[in-house]
Amino acid sequence: MKEWYFDDIPLNQPMMTRAYVVTEAELVSFARQWDPLPIHVDPEAAKASPHGGLIAPAIYSVAVANALADELDPRFVAIGSADWKVQFAVPVRPNDRLIATSECVYKRQSRTKSDRGITRFVETVHNQKGERVLTWESTILVARR
Repeated sequence: MKEWYFDDIPLNQPMMTRAYVVTEAELVSFARQWDPLPIHVDPEAAKASPHGGLIAPAIYSVAVANALADELDPRFVAIGSADWKVQFAVPVRPNDRLIATSECVYKRQSRTKSDRGITRFVETVHNQKGERVLTWESTILVARR
């Protein structure tokens, strides 16, 4: 897999990820460990909720978005993350087919450390209906050559 350093990352050029299908088994297993609310783990209780069925925990949705972005080729040489802002639009449900676009919308060289730059990426995840599931803005420190 090719790697992008700070200077290689283009601005305002969206990259699309592969599709990912959410299985009920995976969603429930994740939720049992990390967010065991009835709307995430109990199909019958979830049916009686305002959501009308199982929904994924928010952190699961972010984890899937992150995994999809990490698979993009080329991958940027990240040093670390500095900031996250996530907006959830519609819940992720079992059998949803998720696709994300990821785009660098800002970048500048670090003023204090010459070995890195500061980037801001916006990732938007949609389901198979074209509904926006989430928007995730992250500030990432990326290595320079």
